[in-house]
Amino acid sequence: MLKPQQGWFVTGTDTEVGKTFITCRLLEQYRSKGFRVGAYKPAASGAASIEESDAYRLWTAIGQSCPIEWVTPQSFQAPLAPPIAAELEGKSVDESLLLQGVAQWFGNCDLLIVEGAGGLMSPISWSMTNADLARAIGYPLVLVANNRLGVVHQVLATLTSAHANKLRVAEIVLNHVGEEPIDISAESNERLLRSFLRRLGTDIPIRNVGHEPLGAAGS
Repeated sequence: MLKPQQGWFVTGTDTEVGKTFITCRLLEQYRSKGFRVGAYKPAASGAASIEESDAYRLWTAIGQSCPIEWVTPQSFQAPLAPPIAAELEGKSVDESLLLQGVAQWFGNCDLLIVEGAGGLMSPISWSMTNADLARAIGYPLVLVANNRLGVVHQVLATLTSAHANKLRVAEIVLNHVGEEPIDISAESNERLLRSFLRRLGTDIPIRNVGHEPLGAAGS
């Protein structure tokens, strides 16, 4: 498929883990380095208005340099999985458009960051998960997780799913989400996770947002 040569697919261990926040920070940092950046969220649901949507935040992060429909061509109002939210509006998620939206960016950016909807195995249509879409697009994953008690399980389980789907995780981001109180486990989660990654024979980089500045993925 036609697509920008460089790119990342930002996914999560779950919904509401801060994927859009992390995606926006990466977009802004690549822009500051002189990259022409593109942002793409293939399908989204749950925004009461355009200004409150993930699409608007991503569009702003790239400098509003394109029509907002390039960022999110399929958007539904209900705060439910995209196929269900679409159904409530008498619509369906167009699976061909999920990939055509990537091709839209070919030649129009140096680097494209795709943000999935929900966790890696969350349905994005009636027959596709985010993992299916990520595999079709072919970019390495940036895995975002909420740094709280239970995150080690969530990350390891998602890594298992990524491996089963032949997806490469390039980076793990432990993120402190919103206004939530800092979990007492946040100081030790990274150390515990690194121990288990070593047992798995992998050295995937971990960014701990709140403990160090977020670096551009892979740098």
